[in-house]
Amino acid sequence: MEKLEYAKGVVFRREPAGGILFNIDTGDLQVTEGVAFGICDMIDNGENRKNILSELKKHYPEEKDLEQDLDDFIRELKEKGALV
Repeated sequence: MEKLEYAKGVVFRREPAGGILFNIDTGDLQVTEGVAFGICDMIDNGENRKNILSELKKHYPEEKDLEQDLDDFIRELKEKGALV
Protein backbone atom coordinates (compact mmCIF):
# COMPACT_ATOMS: atom_id res chain seq x y z
CA MET A 1 0.00 0.00 0.00
CA GLU A 2 1.52 3.28 -1.11
CA LYS A 3 1.38 5.79 1.72
CA LEU A 4 0.82 9.31 0.48
CA GLU A 5 1.99 12.31 2.45
CA TYR A 6 2.75 15.90 1.79
CA ALA A 7 6.35 17.01 1.60
CA LYS A 8 7.84 18.92 4.50
CA GLY A 9 6.73 22.54 4.28
CA VAL A 10 3.60 21.76 2.22
CA VAL A 11 0.30 22.64 3.84
CA PHE A 12 -3.20 21.74 2.66
CA ARG A 13 -5.94 24.12 3.73
CA ARG A 14 -9.67 23.65 3.19
CA GLU A 15 -11.48 26.68 1.82
CA PRO A 16 -15.20 27.28 1.16
CA ALA A 17 -14.79 26.68 -2.59
CA GLY A 18 -12.13 23.94 -2.48
CA GLY A 19 -8.65 23.82 -1.05
CA ILE A 20 -5.17 25.25 -1.29
CA LEU A 21 -1.85 23.45 -1.37
CA PHE A 22 0.84 25.86 -0.22
CA ASN A 23 4.58 25.25 -0.09
CA ILE A 24 5.91 27.39 2.74
CA ASP A 25 9.51 27.10 1.50
CA THR A 26 8.96 28.06 -2.14
CA GLY A 27 5.75 30.09 -1.98
CA ASP A 28 4.14 27.84 -4.61
CA LEU A 29 0.37 27.79 -4.41
CA GLN A 30 -2.06 25.39 -6.05
CA VAL A 31 -5.83 25.74 -5.82
CA THR A 32 -7.72 22.44 -5.77
CA GLU A 33 -11.39 21.97 -6.60
CA GLY A 34 -13.73 19.09 -7.24
CA VAL A 35 -12.07 15.68 -7.46
CA ALA A 36 -8.58 17.15 -6.92
CA PHE A 37 -9.81 18.71 -3.68
CA GLY A 38 -11.25 15.37 -2.57
CA ILE A 39 -7.98 13.58 -3.29
CA CYS A 40 -5.92 16.22 -1.46
CA ASP A 41 -8.32 16.11 1.49
CA MET A 42 -8.01 12.32 1.72
CA ILE A 43 -4.21 12.58 1.57
CA ASP A 44 -4.36 15.16 4.35
CA ASN A 45 -6.46 12.71 6.39
CA GLY A 46 -3.82 9.98 6.02
CA GLU A 47 -5.50 7.86 3.35
CA ASN A 48 -3.33 5.71 1.10
CA ARG A 49 -3.60 5.33 -2.67
CA LYS A 50 -5.69 2.15 -2.46
CA ASN A 51 -8.31 3.74 -0.18
CA ILE A 52 -8.46 6.90 -2.28
CA LEU A 53 -9.02 4.86 -5.44
CA SER A 54 -11.74 2.87 -3.69
CA GLU A 55 -13.54 6.09 -2.68
CA LEU A 56 -13.25 7.50 -6.19
CA LYS A 57 -14.77 4.31 -7.64
CA LYS A 58 -17.73 4.64 -5.25
CA HIS A 59 -18.40 8.23 -6.33
CA TYR A 60 -17.63 7.83 -10.05
CA PRO A 61 -18.52 4.23 -10.98
CA GLU A 62 -19.01 5.13 -14.65
CA GLU A 63 -15.47 6.46 -15.06
CA LYS A 64 -13.16 3.88 -16.61
CA ASP A 65 -9.79 5.66 -16.24
CA LEU A 66 -9.94 6.53 -12.53
CA GLU A 67 -6.81 4.59 -11.62
CA GLN A 68 -4.77 6.23 -14.39
CA ASP A 69 -6.19 9.66 -13.57
CA LEU A 70 -5.33 9.22 -9.88
CA ASP A 71 -1.81 8.06 -10.70
CA ASP A 72 -1.34 11.01 -13.07
CA PHE A 73 -2.47 13.45 -10.37
CA ILE A 74 -0.19 11.84 -7.77
CA ARG A 75 2.73 12.02 -10.21
CA GLU A 76 1.96 15.69 -10.90
CA LEU A 77 1.95 16.48 -7.17
CA LYS A 78 5.27 14.65 -6.76
CA GLU A 79 6.81 16.50 -9.70
CA LYS A 80 5.75 19.81 -8.14
CA GLY A 81 7.32 18.76 -4.85
CA ALA A 82 4.01 18.65 -2.97
CA LEU A 83 4.17 14.89 -2.21
CA VAL A 84 7.07 12.75 -1.05
